[in-house]
Amino acid sequence: MKSVKNIIALVCLYMLSACEEKPLVIPDFVPPTSGKVVLIEEFTGASCTGCPQGAAKVEELLNLLPNNVAAVAIHGAFLSEPIANKSKYDFRNEDAAVLEQEPSFALQSKPAAMIDRSEVFPGQPIIKDSPPSWGIFVEELLQEDQELELSIDAIVDNGVLEVTVFGTALVDLPGNYNLGVYVTQSHIIDYQKTTGSTISDFEFNHFLRKSLTNVPYGNIIDSDLVIGDSFERNFTFTLPTDLDPMIPEWKVEDLEVVAYVSRDGGTVAPIIQAAKKKL
Repeated sequence: MKSVKNIIALVCLYMLSACEEKPLVIPDFVPPTSGKVVLIEEFTGASCTGCPQGAAKVEELLNLLPNNVAAVAIHGAFLSEPIANKSKYDFRNEDAAVLEQEPSFALQSKPAAMIDRSEVFPGQPIIKDSPPSWGIFVEELLQEDQELELSIDAIVDNGVLEVTVFGTALVDLPGNYNLGVYVTQSHIIDYQKTTGSTISDFEFNHFLRKSLTNVPYGNIIDSDLVIGDSFERNFTFTLPTDLDPMIPEWKVEDLEVVAYVSRDGGTVAPIIQAAKKKL
């Protein structure tokens, strides 16, 4: 609760400073020494003129905190349609649409993001229209204690993606917990709308290709974990080869598996730990 209050205070300060046209001064951030990893679920789209700013902020945070941040770019339906007579690819898919349309996420505009699905205000996990503030949330959440060790093994063998996710409780974790596993792809070049123009060589990264678990909340893994309890879950997925020309080719070298564990209950099931593994 203290963390949420601190975040709200910082966001209010950000908004106030923006109105007064004064720069927001944020104290120097000290990277965490623990293995805490937060997940950015970015709602974006090729037809969203403000979304390049969101994508740039995500890359900035990944570069600043490569061991403590994981990211997924969600191209659902809203402002995600291909640009007429320009786009080579259509990044939309069913899993992304389900995430984008989840009522409890209450997505209303883009760019937007969820950071560990933590509530910005009661019942609202979406940070709207303010990519500069995303870093405030990331830094604040990284100050929380790590509660779970989470890791991923992933290989592709004869066109089949094989994923194993391991978890170990570092503290007692009462309640129910869910596991979500995403497959993302990066380094896809295509057209992107921006304010007043179109970028012809925009690099799309962390694009959600497939969820290996139920969306939007993942699969139930366990309840009432005590310190030292472990779990292991295995997944397989055959990479499609017979694709529509508008669907990007699956390139193994550009794939990444992202996993998260969330605490079931409440409005949005906040994430307590994330992990990532490049192929």
